[in-house]
Amino acid sequence: MTYSPSDLDVIEQRFLALAAEPRALTLDCAAIGCGLPAEAKSVDEVRVLLLKRQTSWVTKNAVWQDLVRRAHATPEPWTIVATAMMMPGLKHIGGKLRARYPGDRNDLDSEILEGFLQALDVADDGVPKVYGQLYWAAFRRAHEACNRETRLAMTRSELSETIVAPNPALGHPDLVLADAMLSGAVTPAQADLVSDVLLDHDERSAAAERLGISRYQVSCRLDAATRRLASYLSAGPDAA
Repeated sequence: MTYSPSDLDVIEQRFLALAAEPRALTLDCAAIGCGLPAEAKSVDEVRVLLLKRQTSWVTKNAVWQDLVRRAHATPEPWTIVATAMMMPGLKHIGGKLRARYPGDRNDLDSEILEGFLQALDVADDGVPKVYGQLYWAAFRRAHEACNRETRLAMTRSELSETIVAPNPALGHPDLVLADAMLSGAVTPAQADLVSDVLLDHDERSAAAERLGISRYQVSCRLDAATRRLASYLSAGPDAA
């Protein structure tokens, strides 16, 4: 079984490259103040400081306000740095919610990352505990994704059972898909996706690689296809 890195894994790898000697990216801790050492420190050293229990919330907030300002002013590389600074928290969200997410863990990581980045984009660097707002925005996005994917998984399961189960009235599942496509209920691309993922049990990651899109986009396309196919089956082929 192969393992493909998630978006969070990729961010972490890029962060470590930025923090690597001999040209490590640094923060001027003396300029930030608020209890930080009066010297420039590499970004990974600053992350370690933020994770220490004895580091006060005043210090943490000062660093995060600086990171938000930098990410707004110079997205590359400071968006990567800000995301990596929150990485322990983002991974914690994934660990808490993964059991509730019926899809690929990498899709959940993508949702977590998207929630964080959207919040970072509009964050106010002047508010207290801005890092808490960023964390909870990522958590909320992931929580909503869990609820959405659970509902969609139930729909897909019901649909899969309907078209896969032997039913003389419907015929072979591939024929059902063909009839739905010829009637215009689904497009040829949607029929192919339903056949690959639901009938042939292809992994969404494999379908994503084949189509040159993300796993999340595969999920969205599959959801749209299954809704249209479900409507076609519930109305009956003669109604199309």
